[in-house]
Amino acid sequence: MYSISKHWKYISISIGLVTFLILLNNQNPTVEIDMNVLRNNMCLLSSTSSASSLPPTTTEDDEPVTRLPNNHIDSSSGDTVIEESVWDTLPVKGAIYMVVQNAELHAVRATIRSLEDRFNSNLNSSYPWILLNSQVFTDEFKYYVRKAAHDPNRIYFGQIDLEAWGLPYWIDSNRAENAMKKLGHYQVEKANSQYFHQLQRYQSGLFIHHALFDSVDYVWQVESGTTFHCELFNQDPFKTMQRTDKKLGFVLTSMEPKSSMYSLWPATLQFMKQYANWITSAENSIMPWLVHDKTKEYSFCSMWTSFQIVKLDFIKSLEYQIYFQYLDYVGGFFYERWTAASIRSIAAAMFLEKTDFHFFNDAGYAESKGEHCPLNKKLLESCTCEFEKSYDLEYNSCNIELLKLINPKEIDSMVNFALSKLKEEEEEEEEEEENFTS
Repeated sequence: MYSISKHWKYISISIGLVTFLILLNNQNPTVEIDMNVLRNNMCLLSSTSSASSLPPTTTEDDEPVTRLPNNHIDSSSGDTVIEESVWDTLPVKGAIYMVVQNAELHAVRATIRSLEDRFNSNLNSSYPWILLNSQVFTDEFKYYVRKAAHDPNRIYFGQIDLEAWGLPYWIDSNRAENAMKKLGHYQVEKANSQYFHQLQRYQSGLFIHHALFDSVDYVWQVESGTTFHCELFNQDPFKTMQRTDKKLGFVLTSMEPKSSMYSLWPATLQFMKQYANWITSAENSIMPWLVHDKTKEYSFCSMWTSFQIVKLDFIKSLEYQIYFQYLDYVGGFFYERWTAASIRSIAAAMFLEKTDFHFFNDAGYAESKGEHCPLNKKLLESCTCEFEKSYDLEYNSCNIELLKLINPKEIDSMVNFALSKLKEEEEEEEEEEENFTS
């Protein structure tokens, strides 16, 4: 008998793509804003911070006045320099980057091996890896990680400075602990992990001050445990970013839990009001992706950082760093669960133009929360993933809405692919039915 379940698999994929635009256009998520929390944070700031470390302000001439972080966050141990000879053999000053722990050895090796097989080892010269750790790297970790790479001399082990990683002096540790417990009660993912909160703060705006990034132009950020399912060496992602003058490349998006960051958007609105001259106009930016046109409510959408390629000029810019410092003082990295994905996505909407983004549809990969598989017949020829499992089709994904702004032709291609798969399945089903009846 012919397969009903297989038939419905393609029907659901096709319908999901075609109707997803309608679903997203009709979404009007509401944000519950506790303004008392925001006011309390600002009161805590004024009571515990000196005048020299307050968030950015403006002068009468509207010139920003701020105390920016030091150029370098030095470490007491670990690598601090990528030799100039490394860049002499590469077309782009790009580095692949992870924050890791010693206990993640097997997951880190799996990610490195996967990306090396799919991309790095197929090049004439390998792009360097930058691994940063809040702990001291063990000799065992470094030994086995190097064995996973095509060129073991191009893995750099950097130490995260304690000043950048530890709890900032203006954060009330008791209040932060209670907030984590409360978020844990509401089953917010990783809310009880102080490491996660510290990691999100570091990834949001501090990592680029490590000396290893001094000579790097583009960073390809991945996470331990991520695996890659498509050949990438035919289209070097770093060269794609440089050739097309893009500043942020992404693959997957989703909506963050509303209960985890209820004061992030109100705080951002205050920043935008103060620095209105820095904000890109809505018609030229991806801000309509973050703010619903009719309701003006925050969508909670963000671009995943488990696969993200960023031009570091963006993260190092004065605008970005002042925004990060402002949010850092508000305290939401510890009193709530603000994520690097959300911070970077909002900053990109404020400071970049929609032509600055690139969607890496050809980069099939999987991580703990989901996976991406190209919805494209030609691209699938070099992949081992199953397209029907792609997170792009999930209700919580924000990909279609974002692609409407930056690359609407990609949506047509995805829908056409799903419809072609449905047609193939219908033809196969008719043939099976004819064989069954005969």
